[in-house]
Amino acid sequence: MADIFRTLSVPAADAPLARQIADTLGGAGAQGMWETPLGPTADGPVTWYVSSGLIPTDFAYMVPCTYWAMDEDGNWVETGYEPGNPVAVYEGCVAAGLSVTQQEIDGLFARADVNDQDPWVAFARMGVTIVQMPEPEPEPAPEPQDFPFAEE
Repeated sequence: MADIFRTLSVPAADAPLARQIADTLGGAGAQGMWETPLGPTADGPVTWYVSSGLIPTDFAYMVPCTYWAMDEDGNWVETGYEPGNPVAVYEGCVAAGLSVTQQEIDGLFARADVNDQDPWVAFARMGVTIVQMPEPEPEPAPEPQDFPFAEE
């Protein structure tokens, strides 16, 4: 089966759990998900993390997905919803040795914003943008040291 496009956003507090689940169930293809920070302005604060792109069909059917359309007044309206399969996610995580509860997964699913929208469209609907994280300060160069030279 072909991969399916999704924009998957999770609240910042849920990102570590979402990453653990993806790493546990998604293998190498799920590494590095939810690393892009989102917030109300480019300066933050970070309120969400997003991953967007093609995901394996099996993974897409396990996570919830909400479908959206804009009505004639310019308001976003939900046109459909697929609940995913939080029980299968829980069972897969437990079988793989991840310490997680069904309640944690249910909560993550309830708070996530997963859709088939272009990420920029989803961001506009959610009222967020990519937060520009400051570059880390470079490490200062070590101070030069005097090295005694052995006399011959």
